[in-house]
Amino acid sequence: MSIDKSIDFLLENGSHIIKYRLHKEILHDINKNEEENLLEKVFDSPKFKLVEGYQKENGYIGIGMHSGDKFKETALQDGEVAARLLSNYGIPKDSLIIKRFIDALTDDEVLEHEFSYHRPEITRFKERYLGNEAGWGLQLLIDTVIALLGYGDRYCQRMINISLDAFTSIESRSSIMDIATFKQNAKRKYNYPYLEIGQQWPCMYHLETLSHTSLWRNEASKKQLAEAINHLIEITPEKSPYHIKLGNRYYAPCGGFSMPIKPYGDWRKQLVCNRRVLTDINRCGIGEMVTATKQTAEILQEELHKNDGLRVKFDSNYEKSKFKLNLMYPGPYCELGLADDYKSDHAITCDLTFWAIHFLHEYNYFKSAK
Repeated sequence: MSIDKSIDFLLENGSHIIKYRLHKEILHDINKNEEENLLEKVFDSPKFKLVEGYQKENGYIGIGMHSGDKFKETALQDGEVAARLLSNYGIPKDSLIIKRFIDALTDDEVLEHEFSYHRPEITRFKERYLGNEAGWGLQLLIDTVIALLGYGDRYCQRMINISLDAFTSIESRSSIMDIATFKQNAKRKYNYPYLEIGQQWPCMYHLETLSHTSLWRNEASKKQLAEAINHLIEITPEKSPYHIKLGNRYYAPCGGFSMPIKPYGDWRKQLVCNRRVLTDINRCGIGEMVTATKQTAEILQEELHKNDGLRVKFDSNYEKSKFKLNLMYPGPYCELGLADDYKSDHAITCDLTFWAIHFLHEYNYFKSAK
């Protein structure tokens, strides 16, 4: 089943970032000089220039990480958002901007300084290792960012182990309520079940850490992870929010799987950044073993075979604006956005089409199509 029309569509209409990644990662049809020329255009893009300008002398980029916007000029002035943009843009891991950022992220003195600008951030840094097993804690975010930038195997062995254990721990459970507790004397409307520090439950950050590392990978561990994700899908048939208890405080987990992972479909009814989750499953090398990704591959192959790109319909201008906003900056819960701006609806089609082709590439579609 050919998707050449969609590739041609991107080569003609895609952004410089899309063309760079398409040639380098999927088509493999450019030489070193051509790659460098395409990368220079990526370096000239306005959002990359912003991130570059936010890098400090100590190498850290932005202010805080997954932090409030009170002290920031733009959404990109955040350590996590900046790292996601660099990862989404396919910036090489040996680029100076990434190497300097990694040096900062692996230096406790630099990090302590960077999280001293606001009293709550000082506490976050001191408590950074608490709750990592269930989707909480600053160190979970830091290690995921390191993995996104290509250095997870070198620096994140602890988080790799935690992430794999979080998934495999659910294999004998019928729901999160097997280990969760309700707050006593709380109004039922706000009485979400909570997990204690040390209890395990997987989250999107665990999945991203695994999808961007390889030390853990062997046939047995991949099979175990696939079985765990299939089981997670089975035991999360509907929205199931939960919190993490830290002392006397209760927090929503970072990227908790409180909604079911579904195949690609109506974005209004899916887990936030569901497409990104599906891609991360593929990146783990288990796409053909997980029900949601297998079904997604079939859907995308059919869509791209029929059309020259992947499109989405909106019922109102509000829906379209909301969808575009999710692509504008690579926030913690945003989908893949590779356009400089979204003044044209064409940019949405390009982003979706590149995502679909990249998904199928990770799924080994091109290998099987030969």
